[in-house]
Amino acid sequence: MDGSLHDRDFYTWTREQAAALRRLAETHANLAAELDLPNLIEEVAGLGSEQVHRVESNLRRLLQHLLYLAMAPEARSARHWRGECIVFRATASRRYLPSMRQEVEPRLDKTWRLARRAAAAKLGRDLDHLPATCPFTLDTLLDDEGPLEPLIARLTPDP
Repeated sequence: MDGSLHDRDFYTWTREQAAALRRLAETHANLAAELDLPNLIEEVAGLGSEQVHRVESNLRRLLQHLLYLAMAPEARSARHWRGECIVFRATASRRYLPSMRQEVEPRLDKTWRLARRAAAAKLGRDLDHLPATCPFTLDTLLDDEGPLEPLIARLTPDP
């Protein structure tokens, strides 16, 4: 594969660089006089964490807007919400790297619960009838070529 790890998988690159800096700090104590290694390590690791946060933020917003569409399909904002779903899904998919799965997937239920609470507040209705765990897989949410209708249908209350 062409390109450096930095270009191919920035998240993994930040993890590897932070680990290398930690090893350097342990074996070369004299560098502490010239480099602020503890804060440098934290900043490098934080760059990767920010990438994960962006993916999770877009997934949360996608889930919120799917809930809006499922709970208020006739709302004047429904077309806007549908467009937002497309953008949030595509952005999450574009920013996502397979190396992030170990962090994003275990937190998907928490992301879902936050989206559910936020949607309930905006819609002014109780959404406790929805599952406590995310009803979608990470791969389904990241499939930006897939149709939205099956996702919306899965959240739509029975008549």
